[in-house]
Amino acid sequence: MKLKTSLFAAAAVVAMAPAAHAYEGLYGKISAGLSVAEDDLDFESTSGPVLFDQDIDYDQGVAVSAAFGKAYASGWRGEFEFTHRSHDARHIPGDNLGFSGLPTQLDGDLDVQTFMVNLIKDFDNETILTPFVGAGVGAARVNGELAGTNNTAAGGPLALAIDDTYIGLAAQALAGVGVELAEGLSLDLEYRYLWTDEHSFDGTITANGVSNALGEFQTNFGGHSLMAGLRWNFGAPAPVAPPVEYKDCWDGSSVPVTAACPEAPADDTDVALEPIDFVVYFDYDKSNLTPEASNLIREAAARALEGDIDTVVVSGNTDSSGGAAYNQRLSERRASVVRDALIANGVSGDAIRVEANGENNPAKPTPDGVREPLNRRTEVTISFE
Repeated sequence: MKLKTSLFAAAAVVAMAPAAHAYEGLYGKISAGLSVAEDDLDFESTSGPVLFDQDIDYDQGVAVSAAFGKAYASGWRGEFEFTHRSHDARHIPGDNLGFSGLPTQLDGDLDVQTFMVNLIKDFDNETILTPFVGAGVGAARVNGELAGTNNTAAGGPLALAIDDTYIGLAAQALAGVGVELAEGLSLDLEYRYLWTDEHSFDGTITANGVSNALGEFQTNFGGHSLMAGLRWNFGAPAPVAPPVEYKDCWDGSSVPVTAACPEAPADDTDVALEPIDFVVYFDYDKSNLTPEASNLIREAAARALEGDIDTVVVSGNTDSSGGAAYNQRLSERRASVVRDALIANGVSGDAIRVEANGENNPAKPTPDGVREPLNRRTEVTISFE
């Protein structure tokens, strides 16, 4: 019943916790948990009256740690960590090299203190759970207080006593998950594996009736830890990039609003424009433009300039009243005044060709000497490329 209640309480904490935030800045952390030393750690004598090469086992112990570090917006963390592990000595199982007099039951304990520099990578996501992995290097202070006696050893009782400290190198690997309990507060559940280099202890062996004979012993430590800790983030949540807004382009694709759409292909289709034809009429024996004629030319020029003008043909004409030579000069003047008006309204003079037909191109044929308004005109044709 108590187990079921605890599970429901844990589930409620996770369900009520806010979405995880990435933080940058300083943080502090305290942890505690179970420390399990590896079985059959090497234990051998290197000097003294009794030489042996054995293994040694320790009971499960406890581990406590404290850390201080800094988190970065990239998800990396760097920290300094101190951890204390304590294990009771259990026994020396079996024997090697034919030696059977070593005490198999031991009293005392082994304390391992580590000072580590850790580098950790957080894998931030949209949940309250943030997995992480890391590694650390540093120094280990190993203190051993071990004692045991074998009263049945051949040649008399044999006693082993060690009380010494060794400082050496250490390394560890770690992995875990952070559970955000509140803004700036996380519960870290993690696994660690610690390794120390081989270290030496000075101790005494009393053997064959000779007491306090000095001996030197080499051993090492490797172990696993399951830790739970609280981490306080003193910094602010890392800035979150604003969501990217997109726009639709002509080809159906979407791009960020700050980016340019793909360039649309050029429309190489030429639109054939129909020629513009119009007629400017003149009063009898006149070559000046009436206001109506000026407006007509202005409007025609504006429409023509919307396209690519190829050629403009301006043809001056008269009726049959008057002499032929006079009418020829009059048709030239009528063509010229229209040409000048087209140029004044933006049409290039290089595109204009002027023709003077005199009385030889009547719109309405009449006998010689007849005044006919339809024949007193200038015809204009504007063609496009």
